[in-house]
Amino acid sequence: MEAPHTKRMENAIHNWMKNLDNYPGWEDWKREQFGRTIWYNSPTQKSSIVPDEFEFSPEMESQHSLCYLFLALQEAVISLREVEYYFRRYPFKNLPVTRYSHLTNVCEMYFNRFYEFKSRLKKYFNALKAVAPDHGLDIGKFIKQYDAVFDQELRERNSINHHRRFDDLAIDHLAVTHMMGIERADLGWDKEHLFSYRKITKQWVERVRARSLVLDKFVEAIAEATLKTCDFLEQNSEYKARENLN
Repeated sequence: MEAPHTKRMENAIHNWMKNLDNYPGWEDWKREQFGRTIWYNSPTQKSSIVPDEFEFSPEMESQHSLCYLFLALQEAVISLREVEYYFRRYPFKNLPVTRYSHLTNVCEMYFNRFYEFKSRLKKYFNALKAVAPDHGLDIGKFIKQYDAVFDQELRERNSINHHRRFDDLAIDHLAVTHMMGIERADLGWDKEHLFSYRKITKQWVERVRARSLVLDKFVEAIAEATLKTCDFLEQNSEYKARENLN
C-alpha cells in the first residue's frame, strides 16, 4: 500500500531525532544507557547515577513523546503482522500443547493487538494535543471510526479479557477431530484433523494480512493529520525533501 504521509512522517521523526544530538546532555545520557544495557549481566556493572528518563525542556518533552508514540503505533502494526507466523507454525510436536490450544492462544493474541493499538492511539492524541493544543482535529470521530472498523476484534478481545476464552466452531471441530484421531486413527480422523488445521490457519493468515492493511490506512491518516498540525515535524519533513533533491 502506498503510504506517502507515513514515509514523510518517518523522515521527519528521523531528522528531528538527529537534531537531538546537539541537545545538552543527550549524547552522554544515551551513552550511559547503552552501557547499562549491554553490560546488564556483568558482575562488575556499577550503579549508575544517571536517571532512567532524560529530562528535556517542556516543549522538547512533548515533541519527544509524540515522535516515540508514533513509532509505538507502527510497532503495534508490526506486532499484528507477526501474528501471521504464529498461525503458520506449530512448534509443539511431541509436547503437551495441542493444535487447537495453540490456535486459540494465537487468536487471542491477534484480537489483543487491536486493543493495544487503540490504547496507544489515545496516548498519541493526548501527546498531539500537548504539542498542538489548537489542532482542530475531530479526535473523537476518528476513534469512533476505529471502533466501528475493528468492532468484531475489539468485542472479542473484551469478551476474552472479562468473560471467557475465545470460542470458535472451526477450532471446536479441530478439538473433536483431535480426540477422534487418538481413539480411531484407523478411520482417518487424524488426517481430517490435519486437513482442518491447515484450512483454518490459512484463513487466519489471510485475515491477519487483510486487517493489517486496514490498520496501515489508519496510520497513514494519523501521519497526514500530524504533519498538517505540528510545525516542528513539517519543517523536518520539508528539509528531508529538499535534501533528497540536491
